Amino acid sequence: MKPVLRLDAWSPDYVAAEAELVQPLTELQAEPVAADGPWEPKREAASWEGPLFFVDGRFRTDARVFIGEEPALLVSVAVGAVGLEPDRAFYEEEAFALRRYLVAPPGVWPGSRLELAGGIAYELVEVPGELEALRAAAMKRRGALEMRAGDGLRERHPQALILHDGPLHELSPEGAAGRLGYAKTHHRAYLSAELAGVLTELTAGERTPVFGFERESGRFYSWYLRLPLDPARPYAAAASLLRVETAAPEAEALELARISLGVFPRLASRPFRDPRAPQNLVPVGALERELGRRLGSLPLLRRRLLEYIEREAV
Repeated sequence: MKPVLRLDAWSPDYVAAEAELVQPLTELQAEPVAADGPWEPKREAASWEGPLFFVDGRFRTDARVFIGEEPALLVSVAVGAVGLEPDRAFYEEEAFALRRYLVAPPGVWPGSRLELAGGIAYELVEVPGELEALRAAAMKRRGALEMRAGDGLRERHPQALILHDGPLHELSPEGAAGRLGYAKTHHRAYLSAELAGVLTELTAGERTPVFGFERESGRFYSWYLRLPLDPARPYAAAASLLRVETAAPEAEALELARISLGVFPRLASRPFRDPRAPQNLVPVGALERELGRRLGSLPLLRRRLLEYIEREAV
């Protein structure tokens, strides 16, 4: 007998949910990299003449449902990439992927999919735990899809610089070269109070020295940089701060830190164009709009879901 599927109360905070997947760090002990010189702002920038690719993903909760008495989530995830070359910007079609998931406790849904009319199908993902555990598992799928998109770009464009909007997740050593992640919101204090004082000294186009830390997946290197923001006065200091990270070896990380100063400031968005300026970089803003289009119409998905529930209830 197929279980009864019921729609939960519509919750705007889940409908509009789109958040960074933050990797928990067990013991964060950031240490300055001595090879980057004194602990003071750095302005040395290096140019990047090759292609750039920005990778991003969008996560949307389509509905909260009950399967019998157990809560579950229907979520959609889209990932993709936009490329920049000296004379053009373009979407890298091979990097795009769209996945829909029914995230539910183990054993409550028969089969491997929930299929709605119009070719809309949600793949079953079984996860023990409460609603937040289900959502965290779905967002982990988003992170994995983003990393997979970056892996594909690395294979197709070995000379490109690949920039992930968000922290880097599990990367193999061979997959870490030429890849940077950057965080726009700051969930953790990576630096001690003594080291963090340099952040207040940064002006537009400057960065902190590189520091290293350990994650369960290995050694990472990171630094903060200040983007231009005009007008600057109405905004908090963190509004123009990016934290950049890489899993590349130390020597490459130091070179990537210099390259980052030649790349990120010139792509910063402006407040009159984007309310998340300057951190939401111009190419990523365009990519987000394209990913939103590929996610499809939420009202249509809701209508298909209600039709399915009504049909199965007969």
